[in-house]
Amino acid sequence: MDETNTTPETTPNSTSTPPEPTPDTMSEAALIAAPIEWSELGLSPEMLKLVHEAGYKFPSQVQHKTIPLALTGKDVLVSSQTGSGKTASFVIPSVERFKGKNGTFILALSPTREIAQQTGEVFRNFGTPFGMKIAVCIGGANLETEKEALAQSPQIIVATPGRLCDHLERGNVWLDFIQCLIFDEADRMLEMGFAKQIDLITEQIPKERQTLMLSATFAPQVEKLARKAMNSPEEVVIEKSAKTTPKIEQELHWVPEERKLLKLVRLLEREKGTFFIFVNRKETTFQLSRLLANKGIHDVTYIHSDLQQEHREEAVATFKSGKARIIIATDVMGRGIDVDDVAHVVNYDVPKEPEDYIHRIGRTGRRGLTGFATTFAIPGKDDKAIEAIARLRGVPAPERPPRESDEGSERGRGRGGDGRNRERTSGDRSGRERRPRGERSEQGASADGAERAPRGERAPRGDQGGRGDRQPRGDRGGRERSERRPHQETRNASGTVTQDRSSPATKPAAAATPAKPGFIKKCLSRLGF
Repeated sequence: MDETNTTPETTPNSTSTPPEPTPDTMSEAALIAAPIEWSELGLSPEMLKLVHEAGYKFPSQVQHKTIPLALTGKDVLVSSQTGSGKTASFVIPSVERFKGKNGTFILALSPTREIAQQTGEVFRNFGTPFGMKIAVCIGGANLETEKEALAQSPQIIVATPGRLCDHLERGNVWLDFIQCLIFDEADRMLEMGFAKQIDLITEQIPKERQTLMLSATFAPQVEKLARKAMNSPEEVVIEKSAKTTPKIEQELHWVPEERKLLKLVRLLEREKGTFFIFVNRKETTFQLSRLLANKGIHDVTYIHSDLQQEHREEAVATFKSGKARIIIATDVMGRGIDVDDVAHVVNYDVPKEPEDYIHRIGRTGRRGLTGFATTFAIPGKDDKAIEAIARLRGVPAPERPPRESDEGSERGRGRGGDGRNRERTSGDRSGRERRPRGERSEQGASADGAERAPRGERAPRGDQGGRGDRQPRGDRGGRERSERRPHQETRNASGTVTQDRSSPATKPAAAATPAKPGFIKKCLSRLGF
């Protein structure tokens, strides 16, 4: 039996009234209750027009707190959860500061190609109307095309750390005039091992600059990078609140590993909305998509870091356009896909880090809609990970089913089941019951006693060098030899040695001519004994 724990997270809609006090004197509670207008953030009329055309009705908390600070040129360190609007909070003020200027002034670093592309698109939406040029440099794209774009001195460069270092080594770009350095998803960049590339990049940027660092968490490595790369930064920390926490109904299913696919298929058939399925391994994305196709579910696409860039772009475009209602991704790739109307998130594999769980379910429940998140946990394997997630969320750890239900009725179903739960005797590949090794000597020359046909009569073991009643080597492996005819060698009247291949049942061993012990040794040696 599967145990389901349901923990809904829903919050009632709060009433919105025009704010009376100024933003500087408003309390946190007032900011939650009353939305701030974009016109209060110090933006130009041209920028306000672009903001409204982009569909932004009210600034989010992170945008409200970050944009005014960034407009002053101060360093800003931002911690806010996924889906809170961090991208616009650094794109809008940086474009506002450097619009109308010639030269490369803004560098935005992103952890993945997908995030870099989406960041570049937001920069184009707000920068192109002011005549600003944007160059996006990512792995997998054409290197010469990027080189030509960099040669045009774009005002904005959006890049992944690895690809930017490639251009620096080739002399395709100089960072001597960068005045605004942006670290987007800084925690993810460091987790992916870009620390050395980041150090190389920051060394080539002037010390007198503005640095904006945005992260979902303030991990120790993020704080270390901030101390090294920033100058007395202003901190913006957006805690969970009724306004910022998405409305997500969360379910936990304890299910044996071999039944996860069946549970997922039933869920996909029951719910008709869009699905974002997270797995832990790149190989699983492709394997799971094939398994779902075999079950008749074909509107599926998948993405992982080993795919070529064009295939990754095609997968994201297919999902965003609605041609595929299901996308399977790893954590790194999933963070780079920004879609607002995901109805359901499925943790097919429990995330390795509890923080990744928050990032995953943050893909649903946006724009004030209620989202759904389902997690499949394997009893005995995912217990600690589930407890860590519960501690991070500040809720009691869910109960898991009794140990007896971990195995269930799926054991011993061959390839259709787990395979690892099947019980069998070690070393027995044929299914026959084997006797313990200590009992073999009691059966004389046969390992199976009376169940085996007797071998041809031979001279006692005592005549073969004093080895006693040890069984022949051929029988030590426990293989069935009862159907093999014994080779009984005799000497005829003319002295010629002959081999008698007849069965003991048709030619009794007593009729054989006795042979000398020394001759028997020689014959057994020829036969390999």
